[in-house]
Amino acid sequence: MANAKQINSTEKLLNLIRGEKQLFPAAPGAGPQASVKQRPSLKINVNFSRLFKGKKPFQVGVDIGRNAVTMVKMTRTSDGKPLLADYRIVKFEDSLSRKSPEFINLFKSSVAAFAGSLDDCDIWSMMSAAEVNVFRLKIPIVPANQMENVIYWAAKKENPIDEKEAFFDYEVQGKISDQGIPKYAVMAYSAPRSEPEKAKNLFSSIGVRLAGLTIAPFATQNYFRTEWISAAEGAHACIYIGNDFSRIDIYRENDLVMTRGIKTSISSMMESIDEAIAEAPPDSREDKERAKALLNEIAADPEKWMKEGGVNWAETGILEMTTPVLERLLRQIERTMEYYATSVGFEKVEKVYLSAVVSVFFYPLLSYLKEQIGSVSEFFDPFPAGPIKASGNLTSLAERALLIPAIGLALSDIKHTPNAIFTYVKKKQELARKRINRGVFSAFAAGLAVCLIVIFLQTGQAKQLNHQRGKLEKELLLYSPKLSKDKIAQMAQDMKLRNQHNQRYSQKYKGLALIGELSFLTPENVRLTQVRMALPASGAAGLKTGEAGKDAVSKETLVLQGVVLGSRSALEAQLAQYVMKLENSPMLQGVVLQKSSVANFGKSEVLQFVINAKTG
Repeated sequence: MANAKQINSTEKLLNLIRGEKQLFPAAPGAGPQASVKQRPSLKINVNFSRLFKGKKPFQVGVDIGRNAVTMVKMTRTSDGKPLLADYRIVKFEDSLSRKSPEFINLFKSSVAAFAGSLDDCDIWSMMSAAEVNVFRLKIPIVPANQMENVIYWAAKKENPIDEKEAFFDYEVQGKISDQGIPKYAVMAYSAPRSEPEKAKNLFSSIGVRLAGLTIAPFATQNYFRTEWISAAEGAHACIYIGNDFSRIDIYRENDLVMTRGIKTSISSMMESIDEAIAEAPPDSREDKERAKALLNEIAADPEKWMKEGGVNWAETGILEMTTPVLERLLRQIERTMEYYATSVGFEKVEKVYLSAVVSVFFYPLLSYLKEQIGSVSEFFDPFPAGPIKASGNLTSLAERALLIPAIGLALSDIKHTPNAIFTYVKKKQELARKRINRGVFSAFAAGLAVCLIVIFLQTGQAKQLNHQRGKLEKELLLYSPKLSKDKIAQMAQDMKLRNQHNQRYSQKYKGLALIGELSFLTPENVRLTQVRMALPASGAAGLKTGEAGKDAVSKETLVLQGVVLGSRSALEAQLAQYVMKLENSPMLQGVVLQKSSVANFGKSEVLQFVINAKTG
């Protein structure tokens, strides 16, 4: 029994095909992040698209394969057409787990270095299509407000969905005629909710928020919807041969109509080679084993098979050993297209695009299919018009095929690409939010219009007032005498002198006025025994100005001493009334009862008091 650590030649070849060794030899000292081609990102300084359309200037497609992360950056030309800005392929070991810290660090640094500022990029990625169920519906013509319910129940009838475990989304592709009856063509798909969450969690772990998530058939659909590749008239198919599965997608013009998975793949071809060796008679087994050894040798050196026509597969005998698998694959393709022509689209597929995972079988497999299918087939080239400047030296078809998924992702847009993280439910919520925003904006615009009208009316009134002022100024000029600065200065001086004279006059008779005011305010039951007034000398107030005058005025005090006569119980009340009268006098300020006491006066009691006040 062979040792468990030994690996046979078939497993080695499968490892080579799946990418455990780099397709291109790394430069000396190069780490695991060495890419096929690295070019600096295009610098676009003016972001008019973001300012006016709310879109980010770059769309970045990120495809995570078995042993490589392929990234493509797209921008837009002045006329809105997509333009390749940059690309990068980062290789890693096939055995590296997607959950390992090593992969997360490699993935994070690669995306950050390639994308640059994440604020300028919408990042799209791809989820596995293995558990995604894509189907087409034909819906009767119904009002727009009933469309959602009709599609939902028709999809549930066609493909029962457990809404707790799976999500559902759809896209209305337009009107069609079904046996003379007008209907809507609807592309619908459902998938487990866990699939988008896996991709979102992976990107969240590196600090990236995905703008969109889709599957391979929809990424290929982007080529036709953006006119990156001109779609053929009528129906056309895209055939992809992978390591463990194959897929045929049928499109009508720009819309995906049907997709089908096929089990026949590169692994099937390897199994066919092993079976051919095991079943071969002894006299021919050695030749077949030699052919397999040659296949291993060729697979180990990408330079031998990356260019078309590098190896004659018919002479090596490899083509003969894989013929049963190729014929089975061809039959499955023919049956799928026949089923479409008779049961789905009722039209013949006019054109077939061929693509495959980049491996040692890339050219012989595609050449065989092209030869068997005929003139309606051609290789799927992501650069149909020839390599552009940003694509660098991708001269061979195999090198360009490495970018097919990532370019399709970079061509994605929420308007024409089904998005697993932005389904019709979220689109409906977004539409409601936009309607609310439009309502708020409309209200704001209406308020602004009212303000503008008010400003216009106010401007008209201001013009009328200015006109009226001009008329009044003309009338004023007719009156005499005319005023001048000298006359106004003389009048001000006269007014000042008059004011000083009045102040001296009032200061001269202020004492008499205070005595008269006290005589008027003092009732009969209140007898003043002493009145002390501190007044400035006559004429001094008129000579003092500014702060000095204010200080002199503040020192004019009044002290009243006296007694209140009457019954003992009413003395306090009468004194309070007297103090209130003094406070209400316009000539007195700051009236304060300094002290009061009851004293005997003959056989009766009187209330003695001292009151302080300031003259104002």
